[in-house]
Amino acid sequence: MSLTIRRAEKRDRPTLLRLFQEVFGESVDPAVWEWKYDQNPFQAASVAAFEGDDAVGFFGGFGTAYRGTLFDGPGVSGVDVMTSRSARRLGHAGLYRSLGTLFVEENRRLGIPFYFGFPNERHRVVGERLLGFRTVERAGEWSRPLAAPSLLRRVRARLLRPKVSDGLSSAHDRLAEALHARPGLRTDRSRATLEWRYGRRPCAAYLLVELLDPRGRSRAFGAVRIVGEKAILADLQVLDEESGDAPDLLDAIVERARAHGATTVTLRAARASRLAARAPELGFAESSSDACLELVPVDPAFPLDPVAAGFDYRFGDHDIF
Repeated sequence: MSLTIRRAEKRDRPTLLRLFQEVFGESVDPAVWEWKYDQNPFQAASVAAFEGDDAVGFFGGFGTAYRGTLFDGPGVSGVDVMTSRSARRLGHAGLYRSLGTLFVEENRRLGIPFYFGFPNERHRVVGERLLGFRTVERAGEWSRPLAAPSLLRRVRARLLRPKVSDGLSSAHDRLAEALHARPGLRTDRSRATLEWRYGRRPCAAYLLVELLDPRGRSRAFGAVRIVGEKAILADLQVLDEESGDAPDLLDAIVERARAHGATTVTLRAARASRLAARAPELGFAESSSDACLELVPVDPAFPLDPVAAGFDYRFGDHDIF
């Protein structure tokens, strides 16, 4: 039977979900894929391979937008990349390369200059060999125990700390504008995007915490997901990264995470970022990561090297967190 590789469509969802079950050994709630691919506020292309009516390969596009001084425009992360066991007799490497090549072509038509992902070591090696992945760095990760704040921090919390609120207010809009205007590049942090990303994802609940100054202006926010005893900092952004706002926000996060039974908190950030530099001061110790940040050119003329050096990522840039 002939093999067809084309852009994936919503009508393909049932066979793609069956492929997911075969490859990963677990089912995925259809509502999660609807949120990821249909409700996403940003357009991106996904491609799939079919043998007859059955999907045998998939390369998913998790749409986003890039913001920063280097570029302001559409973006995408490569996700849910999979090929069936039957693809081995079809030529596994050739199928993977064909999927990746069409993925690039379809997203180039949408004006997307490059895509990124966080593959593990095995997929990193395959991606570099077959699709031209550019390894930027092993993803920076740090963890710390969720100990109660010190006496000094508790006094500050009562007397000096800015207001902490749950969720995001309209005050976040000013913070997002400042984040988007920073040097380098990051994914979109607008309030509408964050409310979709952390407020409407099925099968996953997040705690959103906002830090406001006395005039009600947003100075920092965090998004936290509790998984067992671990609090995952899906996002942490601070207006003034040299100020006391980061520890103030972390105190608020610790308080809420401990109430949900978490005992540790884990952060992912670009190794060259100011947040990473402050991690030891904030009580974090570096932990091992099984993921690498990879960038893949879509537009050959796009200056990828400066982006690679200045791409500021968090756990939330990976759709599984």
